[in-house]
Amino acid sequence: MRVTYGKGFDVVPNAPVKVRFRETVLAAQQEMQQMIDSGIAESALEDCTLKHYFTPKDEKYGCSTYAREIFLPKGSFVIGKIHRHPHLNFISKGRVKVFTEFGDKHLVAPCTFISEVGLKRAVYAEEDTIWTTVHLTEFENEDDLVKIEQEVISPTYDDMGLIASTNTPLKLAEQGEKP
Repeated sequence: MRVTYGKGFDVVPNAPVKVRFRETVLAAQQEMQQMIDSGIAESALEDCTLKHYFTPKDEKYGCSTYAREIFLPKGSFVIGKIHRHPHLNFISKGRVKVFTEFGDKHLVAPCTFISEVGLKRAVYAEEDTIWTTVHLTEFENEDDLVKIEQEVISPTYDDMGLIASTNTPLKLAEQGEKP
């Protein structure tokens, strides 16, 4: 089934749903930041400890493996960043509720899964949780974390060629045509 937006702009029906989620998660992130800035809410990031792990660069494949492990305390709500590449995720402890443009999921440790390209998620920690993401990178140590973030994280959906607003019907139609 296809839906038509205006003259001849067909889109896959789930494309508008994905874009609506993107609008919602960006608005929620902005509202959370405003609440923190105004003192209405407290940032949970200070309680979310982060550890970084690296393998040496593999000569055959020309890259290193970077693992980023975060501790999410029970009751914390975190909105992640937009990922440029598919990557592995491991939840080694805890239970979370995850909200993405692909739907809501309950994930319980131990759990292994793959994140999709362009994914941004909101996570509520139902229990103390340890979550690790694994990325391939050309860099090999913590001195290069800024470069690694530029390599694996997109600052906006537009930079990924993805649409962040339902107010863009032409781009929405183009997105619906992509596999």
